[in-house]
Amino acid sequence: MHYDLTKLKDSEQEDFLYLLEQDELEKVTPKMEAFRNPCRIKLGKGGRGAGGKSRSCISLLVQIAQEAPVKIGCFREVQKSLEESCYSLVCETIKRLRYPGWHITRDYIDSPSGAHFIFRGLNDLRAARQIKSLEGFDIFFLEEASTISAESISMLLPTLRNPDSELWAVWNPETDYDPVYTMLWLSDRDDVLRVELQQGLIDNPWFPDVLQKEMKADYKNNPDEAEHIWGGAARKQGDNAVMNRVSIRGAANRIVEETDPDEIGVDVGRFGSDKTQMYRRRGFRTIAHKELVKKDTRYVAKAVWEFADKNPDIPIKVDDTGVGGGVTDSLSEFGANVIPINFGGEPKNKKKYTILADEMWLEFPIDEVSIPNDPHLLQELGGRLYDYDKRGRKQVEAKKTFKKRFRRSPDKADALLLCFYTGYHKESGSCVGEAEIEYS
Repeated sequence: MHYDLTKLKDSEQEDFLYLLEQDELEKVTPKMEAFRNPCRIKLGKGGRGAGGKSRSCISLLVQIAQEAPVKIGCFREVQKSLEESCYSLVCETIKRLRYPGWHITRDYIDSPSGAHFIFRGLNDLRAARQIKSLEGFDIFFLEEASTISAESISMLLPTLRNPDSELWAVWNPETDYDPVYTMLWLSDRDDVLRVELQQGLIDNPWFPDVLQKEMKADYKNNPDEAEHIWGGAARKQGDNAVMNRVSIRGAANRIVEETDPDEIGVDVGRFGSDKTQMYRRRGFRTIAHKELVKKDTRYVAKAVWEFADKNPDIPIKVDDTGVGGGVTDSLSEFGANVIPINFGGEPKNKKKYTILADEMWLEFPIDEVSIPNDPHLLQELGGRLYDYDKRGRKQVEAKKTFKKRFRRSPDKADALLLCFYTGYHKESGSCVGEAEIEYS
């Protein structure tokens, strides 16, 4: 935008330019601007340099405190000294934003508006039974929230009782089961703001060149660790993971040409909470994805038929267990080339695998395919574990075990596996094997 400053007096020009500079100083990473909007729980996760999570949050909190007499608690699970907290970052931010009149001590920080910051370790507060002292606060900010315990999270939310009080949390995942992730991010609450930040210039326009070089070097020398540091993946993946996340990241970044065959995989949602997921591929390239929430089988069948462009030549592989059978029946009525598949059915190679699901997971061509760069899909693929049966055959963990750890069903991964599965009889349009072993 162009401003004509010649029409202003010198003093007015100076004031105007100062306000422009101040506005620039108060900007945060674009995605983190959403934290300005009221919401009970605000979450931001991603790797190093991904949106300047802590820097953006502290800037927003200081800006709020400059204008309103809010009480803000800044917490870590364990804080042995003030230097381990975000205390220094708050002080630096006050100075950077050119806010005068703040009162800074070693115990707390107060703003001219009457706002009050404290910095504590939650573990110590619980041990000293000082939780009641936190009542009356307006905002709790959890830095490095991946280390916050389930006990602390369960304690904090009921303590925030003021009208419009909020819990803020930012983190780089340590494990796939961090309590802040399973209890808050994956919850079905409708009062949660979730901001997922990607590394580099994607979500951080101020990402410096020096970090860009560090990130490239880490991905080159230790791609698995780089996925945690920069990509926001959990620090460690289980040694018995079905697919390693370096291969999964490669599949998300891979570009392959579209070829034959043209096929679709559909995992039908159950019980009204799971989501129906569908993927379409041409050769080894995934070309489309669609998600449906809480739709009946007839609606799902119509959506799948549209997804296939109503082409009766395209194989549509549907998880036929549970309500999936209703979708299969409706697609058959439409004239679709529908292929019912039971994850618990017999595999092609009975000597090597126990059930069809094991074969689908363990033989998925992860090093050849091109898949969407969808964080939830990538996590579902990388989070599935395997073990061995008494005969030494690999067995993929039951879906209910995965759901217990992640608090959600791996619907996207299952739909993608169906999409790429080739072990069906094309002539008869049915899945190999008739055995039914529980997969759920």
